[in-house]
Amino acid sequence: MIAAHILLMICLGAPLAQAFAAAAAPRPPGLRDTLQIALSLTHFIAACLLFGATRGGAEARLVLARPLPHVELAFALEPLGVLMALVASGLGMLHAFHSAAYLRAVAEPAPARMQAFMALASFAASALAFSANLFTFFVAIQALTLATFPLVAHAGDDEARRAARVYLATLLTASIGLLLPAIVWTYAITERLEFSALGVFTPPVDAVTLNALLVLFVLGVAAVGLPPVHRWLPSSALAPFPAVASIQGVAVANAGGIGVLKITTYVFGPRLAEAQIAAQGLMALAGAAMCAAALIALSKQDIRERLAYSMMAQSAAVAMAALIALPTGTFAAALQVVAQACAATTLAMAAATAHAATGRDRAADFAGLGRLMPWTFAAFALAAASLIGMPPFSGAWARLWLITAAADAGYLWAGGLVALAAVLSFAHWGPLASNALVGPAPPPEALKRPDGASILLVAPVIVAAAATAALLFLADPIATFLSAIWRAPA
Repeated sequence: MIAAHILLMICLGAPLAQAFAAAAAPRPPGLRDTLQIALSLTHFIAACLLFGATRGGAEARLVLARPLPHVELAFALEPLGVLMALVASGLGMLHAFHSAAYLRAVAEPAPARMQAFMALASFAASALAFSANLFTFFVAIQALTLATFPLVAHAGDDEARRAARVYLATLLTASIGLLLPAIVWTYAITERLEFSALGVFTPPVDAVTLNALLVLFVLGVAAVGLPPVHRWLPSSALAPFPAVASIQGVAVANAGGIGVLKITTYVFGPRLAEAQIAAQGLMALAGAAMCAAALIALSKQDIRERLAYSMMAQSAAVAMAALIALPTGTFAAALQVVAQACAATTLAMAAATAHAATGRDRAADFAGLGRLMPWTFAAFALAAASLIGMPPFSGAWARLWLITAAADAGYLWAGGLVALAAVLSFAHWGPLASNALVGPAPPPEALKRPDGASILLVAPVIVAAAATAALLFLADPIATFLSAIWRAPA
């Protein structure tokens, strides 16, 4: 059996090796793509083994530097991070197959550059998931922002560069202007930044300080997409399709969810109950953002923009559940992150496959494409159903647990906002998916090639959709795995 600390190093090192391989071996494309797929598979296998080791009680810690007293650049195993790393690595593996095929199908002029930065984004997301303290967490967020910024600007035109500037400015302003002061303030109070199931604020801290810090921390993790630090998400819709899948499905939105969960669970812990004024205000903000984003998504015809606003609504649900913080709230947030990552990646890859085969990327132009590409759009419809929260898909269970958590905490209004957001999500995904499957078939000339999309474009979409459906049977094992968090000794 491979030692847990070796597996941890592989999980962090494999994406870095992917980025290096893409940059060092841009040609021949066959070798580059083989290296990308092989290293992403290595990453996923290591994450699976690490998941099993953590479930068996294994512990591991990797320290790279000690810049300040009681502050380390360190990575460690804990249930939330290991679960999210497993999800991200599995989706990243499927995305490696899909992106290699997509970049060839559309004759992308700079495929190696895109693959390198997507791999760096995967590394940064893994680093955030495994971060052992707030210092490492902050460094990982900066790395994730800097790795994904070039993906938004990849097209190189004026519109892409403007979107990239907004993307970069939003994420950096939030992290440096809000998150960093919160971390410094926490260190000044406690002289420690280490994540713990008991929280960081074990010394007495007044309620006013806790409320102020909660606002700074949650809004500082801008990757979760709460207003007013949400503009990065619509800006990311200007990125090419593989980059959209990486940002909105595999890496950034996923990292935002795990980031807020780490803050509420391992920084505040039981002391979150003393910051209820800020928690309820942020929950109200998340609920309003959830409904508004789902409504705006309905007006967007570009499928990448629709997905961006839909993901904003999904991520707001994560923030709301994490702020409730009961065991049911923590579990609802974790399940929501997993469900939305799988569904969003499936949707983004399915839309990319349709674009590669037909050149279409507008919602109105998807009508009837399911008759020409049945497997792709069956997967698209399944993922859309999960994002909507339709039973029995995993998204429905996440919403149910969120509503249950809200009811347990006495926040019936929060449960009502979740239900309203689900209805609005159905409005922007339901008709689109049904029209794609049962609408009049477009002429065969809609396909750029007579044989349609290649198997490497379709197979990852089908597997991702199968994973989304399989989450229905994995909710209980996930709850058992995460139970160590809320069973921590008081």
